[in-house]
Amino acid sequence: MLSSVMRYSSAAPVQAAPLRCLVLDSDPGAAAALAACVQQISWLALAGSYTSSTQALAHLRTQPVDVLFLPIELPLLAGFEILRSASNNSSVVLTSSFPDYNLQRHGTYGVVDYLLKPFCPARFRQIAARLRTQQHTATAPASPSSGLLAQPCVTSLYLWMNQQLVQLHMADLLYMEDLGGRTRIKTLHQEIIIEEPFTTLASQLPEPYFLRVNPTCTVALGHATTVADDALAVGDRRIALDAALQDEILARVFQTSFWGA
Repeated sequence: MLSSVMRYSSAAPVQAAPLRCLVLDSDPGAAAALAACVQQISWLALAGSYTSSTQALAHLRTQPVDVLFLPIELPLLAGFEILRSASNNSSVVLTSSFPDYNLQRHGTYGVVDYLLKPFCPARFRQIAARLRTQQHTATAPASPSSGLLAQPCVTSLYLWMNQQLVQLHMADLLYMEDLGGRTRIKTLHQEIIIEEPFTTLASQLPEPYFLRVNPTCTVALGHATTVADDALAVGDRRIALDAALQDEILARVFQTSFWGA
């Protein structure tokens, strides 16, 4: 449940070309369901939906795609061949019926997320919003440096809230906090509580401008004002520091130049 909905009147509408998606699943029903999910998101475009790796490979050899939806159960050799045939910039979303999957093992192959069967529309929208954020990051122009660090190319985070894609400007973000399955997002203007896991959102924040200062909180270091009594002052909040990170946090706070701050 949202405590409030963030809407920026100055937020520019999403204008980039839709991400071309290729769906592969040996189960025709699963392939059709996933294709339908893709077609319901305006910034995704269904490039092809297949039930065999041979068909998917034939597509990839002539038509590049931006996103691959691949089953974990795909035979190893077929999976590697598909990944090699895809563009180096293609993102991969793995699908499976097994919830106990270690996503980190496939990070080197462009895997960005994991979708459990049967497909949940709300979960798919979360992944779609993450793909949109990555697209925005990849196409954002580089900015001139300011201070010790250059301005990061990631300037916005896109969140799916109340069936709308909402743009959150990272320069306004103070911190994110884990609420156990939900996430509190505190900005310069207001506070949001969103039904999305903290780890999913925090992983999209660029380092070294954001730092996880304890197990449940990630902070925008450019907005930190003081470090005292094992706590970091951010806005009107004092956030406890992980004892093992205190020296690193202290160094980062005084060395980080954040968006010219």
